[in-house]
Amino acid sequence: MPEAAQCVTHQDLGQGAGVDLPFKNLFGERVAHGVDVNDEFAPGADATDVGRCGAVLPGGDEVWCGQPAPWASLGYDKFTIASGATRVRRVGVSTDEGRSSSGGQVSRSLSYVELELGGADPKGVADFLQRAFRRCAEGTPAHVHGLPAITGNVPSMSGGVHEAEAVAFLTPKRVAWVILDGRRWTAAERNQALGAIAAHLHQV
Repeated sequence: MPEAAQCVTHQDLGQGAGVDLPFKNLFGERVAHGVDVNDEFAPGADATDVGRCGAVLPGGDEVWCGQPAPWASLGYDKFTIASGATRVRRVGVSTDEGRSSSGGQVSRSLSYVELELGGADPKGVADFLQRAFRRCAEGTPAHVHGLPAITGNVPSMSGGVHEAEAVAFLTPKRVAWVILDGRRWTAAERNQALGAIAAHLHQV
């Protein structure tokens, strides 16, 4: 029986208040929060074996918008291969802001995915993200805290009664996207979180 191919490695980087995240102070100083997802994927020893580990990004008309970003119809193991990234970092955090007397959503959640490209983009994942955000998030080009980006909106995935804001950052070495979900974020809260992410991306 042939040995299974090692296409992708997956590492859980830990949860809880004390874990190391790529950015600091997403929510401000006094907002309690928890880490729900904190892991990374990287190409494995057999990643270049197309026969056993091949995966490709969908074409422009094959993007299905009825799923979470990046709408690629691929799990993160196959998406790592298809994107050509040297590392995919995934973070999910949520605030603990008490309970609403009316039962409405009072906490915020933030989902972040970052693709490390190493200065090259051999499989065109930045172009794929731009197309997918335009189609599935009605995204428009923008600059967010000095970085080129696409901003749009997607249906809430965490109980919000409104749409969640989606932002894709497009830098030469890394591309990333963030979904601001849960209750409606104020302009100051949005600025705080996106500023923290942009500061991280400016450094790398």
